[in-house]
This record gives sequence, C-alpha cells and structure tokens, in this order.
Amino acid sequence: MDKIVKENIVHVPGRFYIVTPSGEAELLYLIDKKTNTISMYHTFVPTSERGRGIAELMAFAAFDFAKKNKLLVKPDCEYITYFVEKHKELKKIVFYD
Repeated sequence: MDKIVKENIVHVPGRFYIVTPSGEAELLYLIDKKTNTISMYHTFVPTSERGRGIAELMAFAAFDFAKKNKLLVKPDCEYITYFVEKHKELKKIVFYD
C-alpha cells in the first residue's frame, strides 16, 4: 500500500479529499462569515483505508486553512472533536457554542 501524504490532499471550497485505492476520503466544512467560524461537520475514510492517518492528514490541512484565513474552528463531527483532544495545541482556535 502506498503511503498517503499531505501532497495527496485536494482542496475545493467546502471539502478536503484524498483519492485512495478504495475510494475518496473526505472532510467537509462550512464557513460562516458572520461569526468568522469554520464548521468541520463530516469526515469519512473508506473502511479498508482506516487506521492509516488519512483523516488526521485532512484535519491538519483543514486547521491550517482555518489558521491562514483567521477562522475559529467549530468541531461539529466526532472525529474532529477527537482530533482536537489529541492535539491540544489547536484548542486556541476552537470555538464551542
């Protein structure tokens, strides 16, 4: 199995994704310009690709995007909540309702 690296990540508005041999992995988000927040509301990795760090790569890319755009992150999906707990240094840009 080939190693998935950050260069494999594709970003289009509202979505980060990686094409894997088993299909696309994705992280979906919405930006609220009124509150200057980015809601990361869905992540998916094909079952056979799980455990390879793909969701984590996409989450790091999404957090980098948030930082560059001065957005606060709303962790509206279970994986993103887990990711923030694992990487506590990112809590400074997290927004909780």
